[in-house]
Order: sequence, then structure tokens, then C-alpha cells
Amino acid sequence: MKPSPRTIRALGWSWLAIGLCALPFTLYATALSEVPAARGLGTSAMIGIFLGGACLVATNGLDRRVRAPAALRLLLLGWVTGPLVAAPAFGAISDGWVEAIFESVSALTTTGASLNEPDSMPRSLVVWRSTLQWLGGLATLVLAVTVLAGLDDRRAGLRRSSLLTIESGDLFSNLGRALIRLGAVYAGLTAIGFVALAFAGASTFEAFNLAMSGISTGGYVPRGGELTEWLPLPAICVLAVLCILGAGNMAVLYEHVTRGRVTRRFGDVRAMLAISLACGLVVAMMSGAMSGVAGFFDALFAVTTAGYSVSAADAGLPVVALITLALAGGAAVSTSGGIKMARLRLLLRRAGRDILLLVQPSSVGGSRFAGRTVNEAALVSVWAYALAYPVVIALGALALGPFAADMGLAWSVAGAALTNAGPIAGDVYGEVGAGGLIIASILMILGRIEILPLAAVLFLLFSGD
Repeated sequence: MKPSPRTIRALGWSWLAIGLCALPFTLYATALSEVPAARGLGTSAMIGIFLGGACLVATNGLDRRVRAPAALRLLLLGWVTGPLVAAPAFGAISDGWVEAIFESVSALTTTGASLNEPDSMPRSLVVWRSTLQWLGGLATLVLAVTVLAGLDDRRAGLRRSSLLTIESGDLFSNLGRALIRLGAVYAGLTAIGFVALAFAGASTFEAFNLAMSGISTGGYVPRGGELTEWLPLPAICVLAVLCILGAGNMAVLYEHVTRGRVTRRFGDVRAMLAISLACGLVVAMMSGAMSGVAGFFDALFAVTTAGYSVSAADAGLPVVALITLALAGGAAVSTSGGIKMARLRLLLRRAGRDILLLVQPSSVGGSRFAGRTVNEAALVSVWAYALAYPVVIALGALALGPFAADMGLAWSVAGAALTNAGPIAGDVYGEVGAGGLIIASILMILGRIEILPLAAVLFLLFSGD
């Protein structure tokens, strides 16, 4: 394996960003006299700044066009090495390196699974993990509109937008522009969410953490206990809006904000709201109006893969239903996990067309999506994504089986990890041991790179560009 200089440079920038972000939290932990946390955060800062800076210096002036192999290497190496840089900060609340890396992977992949109650954690680490989720959400968006969009099947074009402008076949040529443009919208929505949460009744500390984890659909909470015990209903509504924005198509939102027009409608958002409303109505018919409201929020937080829970423990939608909703996921260019709603909408549209052909065999016309005609080859690719997730969940559950008390627990952990919706499984991650945490961490990374590129990545890691 010989990564290109541009791949090393991109990794260096990511490590440097994590290191620089850890610096103010080191000072914050020191000011709060949280010495172990300050020591761990300082270690992450030094590792990130040193390694990142060294990579940037070593590759300065080296230029080489980046093709698909190098882009795929960045996709995998970025999600693997980034958590390793951030992991030392969690040493203060972990029993070993496996637990620390698990916490770090969960944060950066915006999964939100945790071994620790926030009330028992140092405040500096509560804010740090929310910040890591925010950074992971931003990285997800940038990679979606550059690397993954560049590798997408043009015939479906689920991630393609004006943010994808590749120069001379160089897949990294637009990373910087996409980071600045998407980052501005992403940061602006976070700031608006923070202010709205504060006005809705959340404390400053709660509003900051929820704004960061909400827009990234990460699911971390700054306090323990039921969400409704410490967060007013207006603030829960604001949090739900943030999750919808994070799970919606951020590229379409960017075009709407910057150009004043919408080139594609928000069909994914409408689908998520319709599914959540349907779930809420079902719960209301079974358990009453108030339970229906809680069921609506639970379903919305599940389908956006944030995983917050409004219903009381052992009430509301069952875990299997929540994981199924999370499996659907949000928009293609979003911070959410899962198969992605656009793919499911495309498959349903095709199914409707096939049914029409049974009724009216003489009818003609291809499947259209987002203004494009989608042919059979593109549909095969979409079907492959849709089928790969259940298969990997099953394999993950089988791998977790020896470490879990029962297969129900294994299925819950595997499903929540792969869909990057960790809180859905509940506080069960400590029950699967170190081996189970390693498998869960791998599933989180698989979910973030959307599974199918993995086979190509593993092959290309040991081949030339």
C-alpha cells in the first residue's frame, strides 16, 4: 500500500483539526480541575497537532491527481485514524484502550452509543464528545458531496449537486470549497439551534451540547434520565427540527440558502415526517394521545438516526421498530446513517411502476428520480445497498453473539451500531465486553462509509492508484 501525497495531506488536515479542537477543551478541563480529563485532552491535542503538522510539512508542494483508489483510501483511513487521535481524551472515563476507542468511534461517526452516563462524566468530556459528533457530521457531509458523489453512479445521482465540481478528474479538488460552503451553513444552523434551544428553556450547557449533537444527528445528551424530565417540550420540538435539518439533504439546503432556489424538492424530509406521523397515530390509537405524541418524536428521532427517546423506559415503540426506522435513514447528503430515504423512495417508485405494468402491460416509461431517468443498472446498485444493510446486521449479530447474553441483545447492538443510531439500543453496550465493543466499533465505521465501498477499499489499500 502506498497512499498518495494528497491522501496523506488530507489525513493530516483531519488530525490537525482534531488536535486544535482539543486545545481549548484542555484549558476548560484544567479550569474545572478535571485533571485526568485535561491530561487526556492534552494528549489528543499533542498527537493531532504533531502528526497532522508533520504530514502537512512532509507533503507540502507535492501534487498528484487523486483518482478513485486514493479517494476510497481516504474514506476508510479517515474514519479509522481520526478516532485513534481523539481516543486518549476518553481515557479518564474508560477502563482500557478498547473502551476509549469505542467512545471515540461512536462520537466521530455520530452514532451516540456510550458506556458512561453523562452525569458521571467530567463536564469537559461531555462537551468534547458533542464537539466530536459535530466534527464527524461535518466530515460526513463534505465526504458525501465530494468523494462519495464523485464515485456515485451518474445514472442515479443521489448525492450530486452544484457542490461537486471535479477538476480534471481530481476527486480532492473540491474538498476545500465544499468544507467552507457546507461548513458555513452547518455552523449557522448550529448557532440558530443553540439560540432557539436556550429561548425554549434549555440551560446554556444543555443548549450547546444538544445543538451540536442534534444537527449532527448524534444523539448525545448532556444529562442523564428521561429527556422529558429536564428538557421542556418547546426545546424538544427545537431539537426535533435540528435533527430533521441534519438528516435532510444539506446540499439542497445550501443551494436554497445561497441561490434562493431549490433544484430538488425536500422529498426525503416529507417522507421522514410522514413515517413519524404514521407511527405516532398508531401509538395514539393503542395507548392514548400523549403516548402518540411521544411515539411521533421517538419515530422522528429514530428515522433521522439521532436516537433520542421521549417515551418512558419500556414504553413507546419497540426497539425492533426503532431500528427498522433507523435502517431507512435520512437524505443522501446528510449526517444521518442508514440505507438513505432517497434509495428507498426510488425503489418504491420502481415497484409502483412494475405494478402498473401488470395492470397495464402496454404502458411504457422509465423510472425517474430527481429529474433524471434511472436505468436498470443504476437500480441494481440501489438494490445492492438496500440488501447489504440487513445482511451486514445479521452478520454483525452473529459475530456479537458470543459476547452477548442473548441474541436479542446482539441484534439490538448490531442494528443500532450499523445505522449510526446508538441510543436506540439503550444502555447495553457495557454488557458485550471488549470483544463486542470492537465489533460494534467496526459496524459504526461500516455504517458511516455505507458498507459497499468497503470491499473496494480493502482491495485498493494494497494496490496501486
